[in-house]
Amino acid sequence: MTPLRTAALSALAVTACALVLAPTAAQAAPQGPPRTDDTLTFSVLDAKSSIPRAGTFRLQDLPRYGVERKAVDRIGRADVKAPGDPAYRIVGEWKDKDNVTTTMRQGKWPGGDYGFGLTKVEQKHNLSLAAVRATTKYPRPNGGKWQQSGTTYNYVTDVLHVKCSGWWIFRTCRVVEVKSVKAVVNFRGLPDGKPFGVVTAFCENTPGRCPDWVRQAINI
Repeated sequence: MTPLRTAALSALAVTACALVLAPTAAQAAPQGPPRTDDTLTFSVLDAKSSIPRAGTFRLQDLPRYGVERKAVDRIGRADVKAPGDPAYRIVGEWKDKDNVTTTMRQGKWPGGDYGFGLTKVEQKHNLSLAAVRATTKYPRPNGGKWQQSGTTYNYVTDVLHVKCSGWWIFRTCRVVEVKSVKAVVNFRGLPDGKPFGVVTAFCENTPGRCPDWVRQAINI
């Protein structure tokens, strides 16, 4: 075998190792919920000699350094667990304002900004499945739903805190506070044939949990 042919075969082998990196069972894009419990190890051919050798970089930025997007997509699939994982059990399904099927999965919340689904919505942000469903079905009339990126969409609606005085239905009412509820939904498909669903929902410009009156809105 000639030296030139040997070098070519070696280059192909390195490229193959960089591309065959994740299970093929999870047919989804790499936009998964942040996770802290997994370590991903792989090799990559630095074709442009531009991948940082010191410090850190984001997995999603590899295409900037000359790595094909499809290879990065395959790596990202390693973050999508099989539907048999209890966290991926569907606990709610409905149609959004545009009649698009939307799901809520049980999810998980290990703390901080990580996690997804109903567990995170309830435990971190003090919202409910009903509140999220209402936000996606009745976002603001103007600009209340928009595409964040790829298959991820944002929804925003306003919840009003009202106080009334007087007697019976003749009370005089006024709005004393407004909270904007934002829901983030990813519509990419998972192996169970359903969309990933709600990533999170929270009150904008509100550190910590939403007030109880938000999730208790009378028309949610």
